Amino acid sequence: MHASMLNPVFPVLLLLLAVEAGGCALDAAAPGQAIRGIEITPVDGPVIGYATFQSHNQKVLVNQHGIFITYCRTRNAAYTAQRWRLARSTDGGRSFSTVYEETSATNPPAIETDADDNLYLLRTDDVEHCAYLHRFLAADGYAKPLITKIPSAGAGKYAAAIDEPRKRLYYFSHNEMFSVLGMDGKLLQSTHLLKQGNDAVLQYPHLFLDDDGTLHAAWTTQKKDVYLYWDIHHMLSRDGGQTWRNLDGSPIAIPVAADQTGSAMRITADDEFDVHTWLSSVMAKDGKLHFTYMAQTKRVRMHYMRYDIASGRREIDLTPEFKGESISLQSLDGFFARDAKPGSPIYCTMRRDGHLACLVSRDNGGHWHDFARSEAKFDSPYSVGGCRTITPDGWIIGTFTDSKVPNSTEKDDGHVYFFRIKAK
Repeated sequence: MHASMLNPVFPVLLLLLAVEAGGCALDAAAPGQAIRGIEITPVDGPVIGYATFQSHNQKVLVNQHGIFITYCRTRNAAYTAQRWRLARSTDGGRSFSTVYEETSATNPPAIETDADDNLYLLRTDDVEHCAYLHRFLAADGYAKPLITKIPSAGAGKYAAAIDEPRKRLYYFSHNEMFSVLGMDGKLLQSTHLLKQGNDAVLQYPHLFLDDDGTLHAAWTTQKKDVYLYWDIHHMLSRDGGQTWRNLDGSPIAIPVAADQTGSAMRITADDEFDVHTWLSSVMAKDGKLHFTYMAQTKRVRMHYMRYDIASGRREIDLTPEFKGESISLQSLDGFFARDAKPGSPIYCTMRRDGHLACLVSRDNGGHWHDFARSEAKFDSPYSVGGCRTITPDGWIIGTFTDSKVPNSTEKDDGHVYFFRIKAK
């Protein structure tokens, strides 16, 4: 364990980097309006550099019992004993207290909640080569988790999604396993969703459940035996993960090769195989599918892409910059957020040059505008991730880790921060 264990409520001080800048009664800032500020709260530190690893899954959410976050505090040298925490805020993110902590061979758990405010945490165990579902019941005050083992699903990168109408949870790990669990904790299905391609293997999985029950799976691959993030793919299921197809309707035989030699739709460009490409976030809303990713070409390309779900046609590829009027997003990590109300805005939050920044689109990705930016500049903000949905009281919420050593996650000098942006 790390020599410095902080008080679970770390510190009460709220770092108001900038109070909302004008127009807070509006749903979204229009062109020409003042850029809003971002409220940022220190949660814990020092912690490991990978404390909030990474933006491919959800580790922040809200229900009627508060805001909940997961992160890792400490580790051993072999990354086989990470001390992870579930923490809660009951004052809007101004302070956090520990609900539960455990030492496991895992990255911070992905987290979901249901209409009864129960919590579902899904994590790996790289020593036991399995995964675990932890169910925390609101009726029990989140006192002690009910735990389900998921055999053969242990892998360091994983994503989860809850499907309340079907009473299901989905878990997708980078050893190619896709598991379906009941909300009662029962394991219903595990299958190899992907397989190794000729050139690359699955590395970072994503899951997103659309409002109509369509499950979207996307992923970044890594070239075999080389440190090179190779390409990015997508497919969907309309029957709870039983069968899969492309946006154009063509069926996909499972397991499908993870790379371009398989039949799953590739979204990366033909000239991007020789540079790192890494999917930050995927989101569906109002019949459109949204992606953002970075390609580390000589002149870095940021991509925002929008596809029409009904036709499968790519309608927008905003590149090499993903920007509004003055704010330009450029990062490997970041996330989309929205609410379910038809026609409501969508947001994308990332880092750029040490600052947090947010863009808004009021026409479902057709145009993007400046929305928010932090006044403070951080040393090395990492793993900027957040809740897929806007909170009921109108906030975008997320977390990140900042390290004093730029571009290093190997030094245990990080600090976890929570942030929120007033969206409406």
